[in-house]
Amino acid sequence: MEDEYRQWGTKEGGGFNELTLAYKHNPTMETYLALRRAHPDAEIEISASRGLDTLFRIEQELQKHGFDPSDIAAILDADHEAISKVSLQCMEKLIAAKELAAKGETHLVGRGMAVPLALIDWIIMVALDGMSWTEQLEIPRDLIVLIQNRLGGIQGKYYRNSELRERKQNALFIAGQMLARGEKTGIRQLARLLGLEASSVSRWFAEGEFERESQRYASWFDENGSLKPLLHRK
Repeated sequence: MEDEYRQWGTKEGGGFNELTLAYKHNPTMETYLALRRAHPDAEIEISASRGLDTLFRIEQELQKHGFDPSDIAAILDADHEAISKVSLQCMEKLIAAKELAAKGETHLVGRGMAVPLALIDWIIMVALDGMSWTEQLEIPRDLIVLIQNRLGGIQGKYYRNSELRERKQNALFIAGQMLARGEKTGIRQLARLLGLEASSVSRWFAEGEFERESQRYASWFDENGSLKPLLHRK
């Protein structure tokens, strides 16, 4: 019976297979997880945006915000040119709204000055659905950047934490090398070398952390500032 579920979510004779119908009836994460765990090798077609029906219902809203409904229809067929075009439009509108907000403008959506984020998210979902049901699962980079933005992008917490760890490690590497050579080092000297404000660099470290860790890093180098072999580092 599992073979029935292996081709594009359809069954012999036409129509969606039972698993796909179960998901489309209740397209939730819980439904999908239960189906996938029970049938790990099955093909489950997961598009859930209701395609052209929804497009017809919100055609006027799309036009109001500057989107061409024919482009959205093309996205439903996984047209990469249309996906890229609309993804770039969405980015332009998000940037414009951000600039207005920075100038102190408020209630942008209500005043018709910005696209509702829910509409942009719906466009993303339509694009992903189109690629799913047409089996064209190659995502254009323009769409990837749009999705990254809506997920927090490079401003997200975990990306920032990773970037901070990298900056701290680089700073301590330099400070340790300087100490090993007998040079004076501190937050101010280090900030000057990095081309940053001392206040910015000091925020990377808890109280006493810079002094403690820079001494530890110094043990990685010899008196000439060259890295010791790994076996000789503390």
